[in-house]
Amino acid sequence: MKKIIKENSKKTKEDIKLTKNTRIFLYTLGGILCLISLILLFINIRPHTKTEEVVVNSYNITTGASYRVHLKENNVFEEEFLEEGRVYPSAITDFINIDFKSELAMTNALSISGDYIIQAVLEGYQTGKDEEKVPVYEKIYPVIEGRVMESVTSSASINESLSIDRAAYRNYAQEIENALGGETGKDFYVELSGKYIVDGEEKTFSYRIDIPINNDKFYEIRKAEPVEDSGDIKESNLVNVMPAFSSYAIFVLLLFVAAGILVFVRFFTSNMEGKELEQKKLSELMRKYGSRMVCIENLPDISQKSEIRVKSVIDLIELADEIREPVLYIAGEKELPKDGKIYILSKDYIYFFESNV
Repeated sequence: MKKIIKENSKKTKEDIKLTKNTRIFLYTLGGILCLISLILLFINIRPHTKTEEVVVNSYNITTGASYRVHLKENNVFEEEFLEEGRVYPSAITDFINIDFKSELAMTNALSISGDYIIQAVLEGYQTGKDEEKVPVYEKIYPVIEGRVMESVTSSASINESLSIDRAAYRNYAQEIENALGGETGKDFYVELSGKYIVDGEEKTFSYRIDIPINNDKFYEIRKAEPVEDSGDIKESNLVNVMPAFSSYAIFVLLLFVAAGILVFVRFFTSNMEGKELEQKKLSELMRKYGSRMVCIENLPDISQKSEIRVKSVIDLIELADEIREPVLYIAGEKELPKDGKIYILSKDYIYFFESNV
């Protein structure tokens, strides 16, 4: 039994000594942090809803064209048409046959409709600085207009064929230049443009073929690769989302800190009492006012002087300034004022302050 009491006594001595006010402050701090972290954790770990875009369909639009040059009767070429990618003689060109094609493919069936137009466009220009084309006029000749009838389907297409007479549009350009009173550079192209309406959303498309209409003896037709446009059709949905740990990890850490403070104060500290508390208060007093005090070895005979107790050390120091006397103390344990007393010796009185624990 004696051994157990001795060990418990030793354990108590190993506790960190804190003033009562310090321990109350730490308890309060730990409790507040714990409460705040629990509230924030409750708010942040709950599932929440957010708007998420979900792909419900996909589309792909491919638009292009092919052409052939129809020849007049001649004794050079045996074939009736010349295919793409060649140099064509103006003298025996009859007309140019163009086949436009546009296709829409969907992942899932939706309501699809649309409209389109094929136009021949004649543009006149002058060459400005840096060889830049400066527009002079633009004349548009509608050739074909059409519609894609509405239906619920996963695909739709447009197929149109037409013949272009180069000579006719060269004559149109000549008439315009005669009216303008001068010659311009000329660009001529045939363009398919339009839109598909997919479940109420418009998807536009266009494709053009450039055809020279100048007086050169030979010409080439410029045609780009088919134009593709693809994408996803999305739908906004509200979904429940579990928060990631990183979004509330700081609050978990805060809770551990708060719990650590409470555990530390409860099990590893104890109230500072008696002599320790007295020395603590005296140390604080000396840290603030020690520079204003003089340490002496002993007091002179004060039996003939009246003692006056001063309420606070601040009052004692102000009094010393007023009567121009030093503040004295006798060094005790740990170089602190002996018995917690500080003095002022005047001619008739001894003023003193005594630290109360």
